[in-house]
Amino acid sequence: MARRTASIAFALFLAVASSAAGQDVRPLTRGQTLSGVLAKGVQHDFALRLGADFFVFGEVHQIDVDVVVTVLGPDGEEVARFDDPARGPELFQFSTKEEGTYTLRVAPFEEQEGSYTVTVSTTERVARDPAKRVDQLMARFAREDGPGVVVGVVRNGRVAFQKAYGMANIEYGVRHRVDTPTNIGSVTKQFTAMAILLLQADGLLSLDDDVRKHLPELPDFGVPITLRNMLNHATGYRELYNFVGMTGRDGEDHIARDEAIRIVQRQPELQAPPNTEFNYNNTGYILLATIVERVSGKSFPDYMAERVFGPLGMTHTRVKYVQGEVIPGASRGYVPAEGGGWRGARDLGASAGAGGIYTTFADMTRWMANYRDATVGGREAIQAITTRNVLANGDTTGYGLGLGIGKVRGLDVYTHTGGDVAPRTFFSYFPGIDGGVFISSNASNFPGGAAREITDLFFAPEMEAEEAEAEGDDATETANGAMPEARLEAIEGDWIIEGINLPAVFTVEDGKLFAEPRGQRRVELTATSDSTVSHAALGVTIVFHFQADGSVNQATFTQGQTAPMRRIEAEPLDAAALEAFAGRYYSRELDTFVTVRLVSEDGAEPHLTLERPRGEAIELSHSEGTVFNGAFPFGEVAFVRMPNGDVTGFTAGNGRTKGVAFQRW
Repeated sequence: MARRTASIAFALFLAVASSAAGQDVRPLTRGQTLSGVLAKGVQHDFALRLGADFFVFGEVHQIDVDVVVTVLGPDGEEVARFDDPARGPELFQFSTKEEGTYTLRVAPFEEQEGSYTVTVSTTERVARDPAKRVDQLMARFAREDGPGVVVGVVRNGRVAFQKAYGMANIEYGVRHRVDTPTNIGSVTKQFTAMAILLLQADGLLSLDDDVRKHLPELPDFGVPITLRNMLNHATGYRELYNFVGMTGRDGEDHIARDEAIRIVQRQPELQAPPNTEFNYNNTGYILLATIVERVSGKSFPDYMAERVFGPLGMTHTRVKYVQGEVIPGASRGYVPAEGGGWRGARDLGASAGAGGIYTTFADMTRWMANYRDATVGGREAIQAITTRNVLANGDTTGYGLGLGIGKVRGLDVYTHTGGDVAPRTFFSYFPGIDGGVFISSNASNFPGGAAREITDLFFAPEMEAEEAEAEGDDATETANGAMPEARLEAIEGDWIIEGINLPAVFTVEDGKLFAEPRGQRRVELTATSDSTVSHAALGVTIVFHFQADGSVNQATFTQGQTAPMRRIEAEPLDAAALEAFAGRYYSRELDTFVTVRLVSEDGAEPHLTLERPRGEAIELSHSEGTVFNGAFPFGEVAFVRMPNGDVTGFTAGNGRTKGVAFQRW
């Protein structure tokens, strides 16, 4: 019962199939439990008559079938989608914007068959009080049988809200408390930046030092790579976790701390010259922690405790240095288990510097205050951390030193998200109003979008008003007519979202534009201008860059992060053509063999799979020429073909790691 896995780089946009013709719709009311049996090609729709501004919470209990739950609004547009565990409760929650009949659609995952029950347990007015509204938003994580979350808000320098939900440890029935330490993942990076700046203030190093001054065993790539480049994610180094994934190792496997050094030593050339592109990179931050140790003469955890945490009174904060190290009183991370319920997860190995800090909301309020008071580091360090980097071509990134720098509805904000194997964290600080939000969950499926709504709840009075959305029939007509039909038709065809290497087919039917990402269901996109389409529920926006003659081959895709999109000329390949790529390949850099195999099953199109020493085989789909796309970490596989037609190898990549060479064996 294989489940899909999401790419580390992006949360991909997904949708569900439309209702089957003639599908019966069963009415469903609060407190009622209905049962159903799904067969292949069948999905069940349930109708909920709801008023405007209502909050709904419930579950589909997956008895012996894995389901996908989708909520459709009165206009048929997707409102929300839920697809986590394969068995047990599939929890769903949503809020209504208008009165009408909402459809709760229960569809089998990958045409499975089996039985389920569906229950709506809560239908109530959307709370106007921010604290009560947070309770509604956290309903999925306020249970005794699942992981939870801590939500904290600071306003005008004082705690405005703090509450814990759910379980810190399911096995032993330990509830989350607001003082439960939780792994904050990459929110750690700003602390590592401060450690480097303190060493610079002590005269022991400079941000503009060549990294080889402190780690001489690293190779000379012919151009200096500075500590500043490492803090700015602009080194050209391989991303450690994406790189080792090519061998079949996953995030819970053991990784030694010196492996970051060995990976750079084996790298034949930089992925890009220093400071020419922003490419998020944990390798550099793990190396920075090693530099802190060599320069200070102390272990990284001890240095952070003495120079950063201690002076700020962050007494419940510590660095997890060794995978499996016990952090007293800490929450445990959980991921949905295939058979239902939850599975305890190990933290990433060797993450100290890039991640690995365990802390509490109270301690993070002290860190927020340091951006105001500069108790640790002084004004010079705060200014350095919060200054956006400028690349060699003059472009300014949205990142300083270990910290995202931007604006939210007119307010300056310092922010970072964090994710380990299971824990998910959101941190933001608004210097102009001395306010911030800290959310830290031990559940791998915690939704990132919750942070934005909680921010709006508490800081809306200080923020600029959002652009009003059009309402009513006129609005629909305007949206649908925003892009001329000729432009819609020009978009039709095969595209690829670069960086995440996700192919998608765009089609036009009855004046509507649809996108079908590879291996996913089709989704309708709404035109919002003569060159822009979006899907509000999924947070997707695509800007197409039309030429003067009306053609379009380039676009920009945004879903949390931004990536270029380009048209591709996909062409079908038969079994004979695919056979040329089959074989065994070896990467000297990875010291790993992989096998590319032709699979030609009865009733299915022939295709290639890539088999690693560990992990499931990855299906490769043809993109263009000799380029194929697959699942993480082999997002793109570009075969090398000689003039005589012989295939001699390929290069593979996944956004953060690219151009890894494999030679035919």
